[in-house]
Amino acid sequence: MSEHGDDLDDGLDYSYNSSSDGIETLAYSQKTSNSVPDGEPEHDKNSKDHKAHNAGKKRKHKSDKLAQKKKQKMELDMEQKRNLAKELPDVIAEKLAAKIRQRFPDLSPLELSELYISRSAIRDSQSFAFERNLGNYKNYIQTQLKRVLQDKGYILVITISAIRACDVFRAVKSLSTGAFKLINKNKLRDDLQALKRSKARILIGTPGRISRILETENTPVTSQMIDAIICDSSFLDSKLQNIWDYDESFALVRKVLSMNEKCEVYLY
Repeated sequence: MSEHGDDLDDGLDYSYNSSSDGIETLAYSQKTSNSVPDGEPEHDKNSKDHKAHNAGKKRKHKSDKLAQKKKQKMELDMEQKRNLAKELPDVIAEKLAAKIRQRFPDLSPLELSELYISRSAIRDSQSFAFERNLGNYKNYIQTQLKRVLQDKGYILVITISAIRACDVFRAVKSLSTGAFKLINKNKLRDDLQALKRSKARILIGTPGRISRILETENTPVTSQMIDAIICDSSFLDSKLQNIWDYDESFALVRKVLSMNEKCEVYLY
């Protein structure tokens, strides 16, 4: 046997020594010449970790700022929607027109004008200082539509959903004019038959359902019979949308106004 073991250049020096008690000890030392450190220096590693940590903090800060801006915008949109009904007719008409322009950017000015709700049709109800909720609905109708109630025509209340229509119905059904809800849960022919018999003059429903009633041949309710439209504007659903987020609302109001110039529009 060679005293240096196997003749393999493995980068280690081996020395063989024999102790006096007959026990053999193998000692080795690693060559230091031409050696390469295993991994990167500690200070470089710490520097990269520090940079990565800072980059993560910057990304989180940017993400938090974007989330905050999004939250602020959402809160502003909610406030504007809830307060639209309290604005002057000029402001209401312009804001609704802006919403239409935003939704139909490819239409010409002439085509857009056919979708706008005229300022002259919108009634000012700023004098109603109470919160526009279900509890104050009856009071709003009694005070803001006092003259309309003296006539024999219908008052439409346009709501965003059938559930909301039922809630509004319960809030105003005790009025002397009576109230009637129009929702898709009922068969159309049943609603038409009930309307022929009913003396109720406040009709509450979604834009789609009311439109079907008006469009039905020999309908008991026509656009010419409608004296006023109350748009349930202040109520926001679970998606934070109101009736003006749906094209059907604009279409229904425009259709009635085009056939009945005397009809008045109120925002609640």
